Amino acid sequence: MPQDPGDLRMAKKRKIAENVWLGWLLVGIAAVTLLREMFNASGVIPAHFDEAQYWTYGESLAFGYYSKPPLVAWAIRLSTEVFGDTLFGLRFFVPLVHAWIAWLIFASGRRLYDARTGFWAGLGYLVAPGVTVSAGLMTTDPLMMLGWAGALYALTRILTLKRTKKTPEPWLWWAVLGLSLGAGMLAKYTAIAFAGGAIGYAIFSREGARTWRGPLLAAVCFLLVWSPNLIWLGVHHFASVAHLGENADTGEGLSFGGLPEFIAAQAGVIGPVFLLALFWSAAQWREWRADWRKRLLFWLVAPLFLAMCVQSLNGGANANWAAPCYVAGAIIAACFLTRRGWRRGLSAHVAIGGVATLLLWGLGAVYSEWGTGLPRAGDPYKKVRIGPAFCERVILAMEDTGVDVLLSNDRRRLAECSFEAALPPGNIRVWNPEGRVSNHYEMVASLSKADRGPMLLVTLGDGARDARHFATAEEVDSGSFTTHVDREFDYSIWRVSGFLGYDTFSTDPGALPAVPAEGPADDTSGPVQEDTTEQEDFP
Repeated sequence: MPQDPGDLRMAKKRKIAENVWLGWLLVGIAAVTLLREMFNASGVIPAHFDEAQYWTYGESLAFGYYSKPPLVAWAIRLSTEVFGDTLFGLRFFVPLVHAWIAWLIFASGRRLYDARTGFWAGLGYLVAPGVTVSAGLMTTDPLMMLGWAGALYALTRILTLKRTKKTPEPWLWWAVLGLSLGAGMLAKYTAIAFAGGAIGYAIFSREGARTWRGPLLAAVCFLLVWSPNLIWLGVHHFASVAHLGENADTGEGLSFGGLPEFIAAQAGVIGPVFLLALFWSAAQWREWRADWRKRLLFWLVAPLFLAMCVQSLNGGANANWAAPCYVAGAIIAACFLTRRGWRRGLSAHVAIGGVATLLLWGLGAVYSEWGTGLPRAGDPYKKVRIGPAFCERVILAMEDTGVDVLLSNDRRRLAECSFEAALPPGNIRVWNPEGRVSNHYEMVASLSKADRGPMLLVTLGDGARDARHFATAEEVDSGSFTTHVDREFDYSIWRVSGFLGYDTFSTDPGALPAVPAEGPADDTSGPVQEDTTEQEDFP
């Protein structure tokens, strides 16, 4: 039967409107991504210690590392092979990854609702304050969220397909679902939360239970991609799983103040407008219970978000731990605002993102140039200021002594100096008197009695106590440096050789200086050493 001309005209107008929204999104993605690449190329923000550690992982390619799967290390190795061991090379992929995530959010929102919803969801995600911060740091979250976004788009293709006898099961999209989720697991284990949400939806929603063959294909593809890391975990006694448990259980007990702090931090991740829209939409339970699309999206938000809320009560949760929620959450927020015609809310979200970007980049540039004369509290990148000043002194000592093996009791400073000096993994040693394994360096590079050659012992604070464990020890440099007007750090650099063991001294232990065995004091006043636990803790 011939189609009605009116229907054809409406379909044509709809197609034109979709292309307009897509065009504007692509322009926005291109502009924002270019600006972020230019900012990263400026070198204003020094390498974060986690980025530097991932760079060292990339110098020794493997299928896994103590606390992280391998994908971030592989990506860094690829980009630095092309662009060199520079900040731009280190971070090259991350703005592109966020751009890809934004497009996938648009595509998912368009398929579930319409192009306008997809546009505001994709753009809203792209300009969120937390995404701006993340786009300047090469970490595990963006790569994991790319896999999450790919899995969401595949799932929307599967669920929106109108099946008939002539329409086969979308085997390709089931495979893409599994491959995307597997890639996400190669970046960060949080990706498994997507599977939990999708399974929950399938169990409790009539639309979810259609076939077992498709999910089986997705599971096979998932395991196929993730299997190299899974095998690595088995060989290494699932060290990463134990580490995740240690992070979750801080031993601090219940803390009711952690939940409001965590919720407030989420406004800084996705933006206050989108966060309020997400909460408001969740409160409209009659509306979303009757709409399978919103139920699907909430299943991909609520389990992880609620788990992080519980974790915030039990020792705390980093703000970025809930970041994957906003892949689907951005679509929910955009749908809520567009359906109510709240254009001002959408514009306010974009404006807040723009202002946050200007503040972050502006303050970052100001502190990069004049930070030593400014208070630490106003620096959004305060945690990355130690590395440049400390590593500059370490590199000078390496040049003066001709020693290119570094030893430290602080994996963060060790990672930063390794990146700044472009040291190969074999030139790294970590001081580990207790023989425990709480980070990757302690697993693969702990100092042992076999290490008899010369090395530089580099520490914040006085390294004399550790230097006495060597047959020969000579202090090369010591002093202090400031990162901000109200923050100063002591440091010492020793040339040591002939390690005697952690229980053996080359001189009478009674003659040692009165220095705490754990190093400098807490991060409260005067010279300090920041916490060295293996945990993502971004500026």
